[in-house]
Amino acid sequence: MKRSAVILVALAGLAGRAESQVGIGIRASTLGVGGELSLRPSRYLGLRLGGNYLTFTRSATIEGIDYDLTPKLQSGAGIVELHPFGGSFHLAGGLLWNSNEGDVEARLAGPITIGSQTYQPSDVGSLTGLVKYESRTAPYAGLGFSGRGRVSVLFDLGVVFSGFPQVSLTGGGNLTGQAKVVFDQNVDQEVQQIQTEIESRKYLKYHPVVSLGLRVGF
Repeated sequence: MKRSAVILVALAGLAGRAESQVGIGIRASTLGVGGELSLRPSRYLGLRLGGNYLTFTRSATIEGIDYDLTPKLQSGAGIVELHPFGGSFHLAGGLLWNSNEGDVEARLAGPITIGSQTYQPSDVGSLTGLVKYESRTAPYAGLGFSGRGRVSVLFDLGVVFSGFPQVSLTGGGNLTGQAKVVFDQNVDQEVQQIQTEIESRKYLKYHPVVSLGLRVGF
C-alpha cells in the first residue's frame, strides 16, 4: 500500500513537470517590437512578462500647423492568460507600464497661426512639445492563441485602456515684454485647441493591440 502511494506521488510530480513550460518569445505589434518570458504552469493558465520599443518620425498637420512627430513606443507588460479549453486559445488580462510618448516640432517654413494670432518664423524661433500619457500604468484585455509546442506561433488582439494623450507646447523666439506674454498665451490657447480636438475623438482613449510573434518553449 505504501509502495503504491509513493508511485502515485512520483507520477503526479512527473505529470506536473510535463505540463509546465517556460518559453522565450519575440513579438511585433502595434506597441512596438519586443521580447517576452512566459510560463505555462498548467494547461489552463499562462503568465508572461514582456517589453516593447519602437521609434520613428512622421509628418502631420495639427490645427493648421505642420509638425514632425517622433513617437517613442516604450512599454512593459505583465499578462495572465486563461486557456478555458486547455489548448492554444486564451483570454488575457494584465497591466501595461505605459511610457509611450512623442516629441513634436513645428516646421516653420512661413507664417503660422498660433492661438488667435499669426507670427513670422523669426518671431516664433521654435515650437516644440511633447505628447504623453498622464498615467504610467494602464489595464490590458484581449484574446489570442499561444501553443505549447517546442516552437509556437503567437497571435493576440487586445486593447490598452490608456486614457487620452496629453499635449504640451513651448515656443522660443526673440519676443520680449508684452509681446512675449501674448505669445505665451497664444501657445496655451493652441494647446487647449489641440487637447479639445483629441478628447472629441473618444477612440483615442484606447490603444488597439495587434500582435504576432514566435515562442520557443523549454
